[in-house]
Amino acid sequence: AIDRTRRPFLAAMSPPAPCAPPNQDATAAPPIGPVALRLEPAGILRAIVYVQASFRRFSIDEARRLLEIRPTVPDPPLAVALFFSRRQLRPERIDWETEAMGIAAIVCGRERGLTLGPIVKTYETYAPHLRGQHPVFSMLRERFEEIALDAEEDCMRAVQRAFWPSEGRSAVAEVRRRWGAPERPPWGGDALFLGLEAMFVRLRRNAEDQLTNELPMCRTNQGLDAMEKAVIRELSDAPTALHARLRAARVNYRNYLDLTAHTIFGWPPHGALGSLSSSARWFSAELGADNPVSEDFVAAVRRQRAKQEKDAVQELTSVLARLMEIREKLWVDPPPPRLLADGFREELEKRSAEEAEPLLKRVREELGTESAAVLRLARDILLPGPFLQAMLDEADEVAVVLRRPAPPPRPGPSAEDGEERLAATVRLAQLLEHIEAEPDGSTVAAAYRAEFAADFEYARPWVNLLLPQVSRDEAEDGWHRPPDFTAVDQPLAPPPPPPPPPRPETPPRVETPEPVPDITCKMRLHGVTLEEAQQNSEILVLEKLAMVIAQECGIPREWISHIALAAPPPKVPPEEEVAVGEEEGGADADGEAAENALDGGICQEQAKEGVEAAEN
Repeated sequence: AIDRTRRPFLAAMSPPAPCAPPNQDATAAPPIGPVALRLEPAGILRAIVYVQASFRRFSIDEARRLLEIRPTVPDPPLAVALFFSRRQLRPERIDWETEAMGIAAIVCGRERGLTLGPIVKTYETYAPHLRGQHPVFSMLRERFEEIALDAEEDCMRAVQRAFWPSEGRSAVAEVRRRWGAPERPPWGGDALFLGLEAMFVRLRRNAEDQLTNELPMCRTNQGLDAMEKAVIRELSDAPTALHARLRAARVNYRNYLDLTAHTIFGWPPHGALGSLSSSARWFSAELGADNPVSEDFVAAVRRQRAKQEKDAVQELTSVLARLMEIREKLWVDPPPPRLLADGFREELEKRSAEEAEPLLKRVREELGTESAAVLRLARDILLPGPFLQAMLDEADEVAVVLRRPAPPPRPGPSAEDGEERLAATVRLAQLLEHIEAEPDGSTVAAAYRAEFAADFEYARPWVNLLLPQVSRDEAEDGWHRPPDFTAVDQPLAPPPPPPPPPRPETPPRVETPEPVPDITCKMRLHGVTLEEAQQNSEILVLEKLAMVIAQECGIPREWISHIALAAPPPKVPPEEEVAVGEEEGGADADGEAAENALDGGICQEQAKEGVEAAEN
């Protein structure tokens, strides 16, 4: 019973675990955690109250047992809680000066394990309640300066082991945390650890020289990005010429990529699709997908890929059709007789060896893994089992490239190594899509994805770079048009059509001349003169004449046209008439028949009858 009652008291009175002081063991770290908390004013007050309550409880425990009564003093934890409660509720009852003298004596008198944290905490606790020149503060300042020298020596030893300024800053931050050192003393003054500035100047000079030597070896964006982060991390607190050199290196690298893209494959680029695909992805990753040079390069590779894929699909489809004809005969239910089945197998093996395998080899060399349609046809030709084995073998070959040790982030990989690694990652990702589709390939695919997760994440935007571009509506597969969808923004009306050109002017109609009559004649009218015909009715005379001619000749009236009246030639005297008649070769002596001569076969007798009719 006595041992049980003494156990809490002995535990409360036991001293803290020993800790080597910094000034005795240079390699030992100063105390942190519980030891530092026990040296703060609140921790010291708690220990004092706890010890007092434990002693009171122990001193009356024997009498309590004899009298068989309950404890008349509270438990030590309850006593501590009541003490701090009264302290918070009645701060005016606290004797700050006496308490500060006792706490400062305990803190400053500590010879082992003392750090700057308890001293700072003690000053901050009692500074608002005591005057500025109180002896307690002088005691704390003196002890603070002594411990600060030990902390500064520990900092210098840590910084001397560093090469980069960031390592030195991390070492100083760790030492400050262990020692509880503030940036400046709590009562003001110069910053702590001013002797470290010269050491950091040396570290910055070493870092600038090292980064300047590494900059020419950074030949990819990964290396330049790592170099930029290193410059910002190591030299951000001091002016340096590395920022301008780094910008110039980026410009020179982009110009080099631009020139390479225009010259390595010609322009527009043409060549083997495997090399073109690898370069297209590399240029897009380094220059950016929205760069005009990379966009044009990718567009040219897409066109070549689409053309080769179309031709390869046609050839493989025809070969597959011929193989399926034989397989259908072989796989028919019920199976064919043995001799026929052996013949079908021989024919199938022959066609596979002579047609399918050489074609697949050529197509895979041209397209690689860029065409999912070609790989699906290859699966149908080879059958699922052999196809999966071929994909696994090819994935193992690609994984060898990815398992090579990665270069350090700075200067990073070379352009050739970076392009090769990106192409291998894309190829493995394309293979895993077909491996995962097989029942026996999901486990292997998951293992590959877990092993090369970082590479897959980097290459993810470039895996489907060369696929045909799909419109947004097709890519969303109708999700953009839910049920009862109505377009609020109607399309704009089409612009009005341009006015039609003016119609060309109609040319004047050409009058068709009346046909020339086949038969013409002249006749003399007796008993009427031209003046009389014109004065009375020339048209009536002509109409009557035409009707008479038509009736006498037995022809329709419409055949007669071009009728006109003209004055007869003057009469010739008899002597002249005879002379003229002889010259003309025996013309009619009357002279009347000379005007009635007919052309085209009208006989003279008909002409005479017409003349007589006209005279009548």
